[in-house]
Amino acid sequence: MIRSDSYATGFDEDVPSEITNQCPRCGGLVTTNVIETVCEDCNHVIDDQQTNYRPEFA
Repeated sequence: MIRSDSYATGFDEDVPSEITNQCPRCGGLVTTNVIETVCEDCNHVIDDQQTNYRPEFA
């Protein structure tokens, strides 16, 4: 018995999604994607995910 609705549709993390929060600087629209949260009006970066490419030494 196979049901096609067993699994929900997938989510693509690379597609930007909008957040209803306002920018703390200008009150503009804030959007978020996988890398950063940024204001669309003043380009203020509210949060970002930085990647550390340095090697770890023991």
